[in-house]
Amino acid sequence: MRFLDKFDAILLDMGNTFMFDCDRFSDLEDFGKTYREINGTVFNNAQVKSIISEVLNQMGKDYENPKYYECFPAVKNYLVKVIQEKNLPDNEIDLLEEVFAIHEIGIIPDSYVEAIVQLRKTHKLGVVSNIWCKSEFCLKEFHRVGISDLFKTIIFSSDYGIIKPSPLIFQKAIEQMEVSESKIVFVGDNLLFDITGAKKVGLSAIWINSDNKKLSSNIPTPDLVIKDLRDLLE
Repeated sequence: MRFLDKFDAILLDMGNTFMFDCDRFSDLEDFGKTYREINGTVFNNAQVKSIISEVLNQMGKDYENPKYYECFPAVKNYLVKVIQEKNLPDNEIDLLEEVFAIHEIGIIPDSYVEAIVQLRKTHKLGVVSNIWCKSEFCLKEFHRVGISDLFKTIIFSSDYGIIKPSPLIFQKAIEQMEVSESKIVFVGDNLLFDITGAKKVGLSAIWINSDNKKLSSNIPTPDLVIKDLRDLLE
């Protein structure tokens, strides 16, 4: 009997669980090029890079602060604040928001699409993912690879202003899955946001430990450790 066979439903994290090449925000990224490709004209390359970098910096700090777990602001809020601080025009904020999303969202490889298809044959599936951009940008990738209809629920943190590990976002998913907590397992790669959050609401949890990280003593022990989502098919 597989570990998965104990459950009726699987809740999945997204980034680095089945979507990869996410969060492309390094200094090597050409944000100005992305901006121009979507017909941005107001800002030069240096300004675009400066704006995106400062938004990323401010969001990163707040993301690590527990006081924002249940009131995490939208990307647009940070863009407005940064542009005001820099005394720059605000008529292309929507384009800058799209630039941010393009660099945040990754791709879902074919082998992971197939894994999700196979998991859906035996379990109800849902997604609970922390994202900073609007959910519509993520859903475009779901639609592109044809997996949108495989999930009973898809919960993105940016739709609610609530981020994992808050119990509230997990509880929303549990309600929508219509399966008791004891029959749901959560799968994710982050010990704090995924494993701790899932355990807080009574879910079993599978940790994807692709980098052979060590368990921290202050983190609840996952029920199963794997290296890759596709391992669950074995």
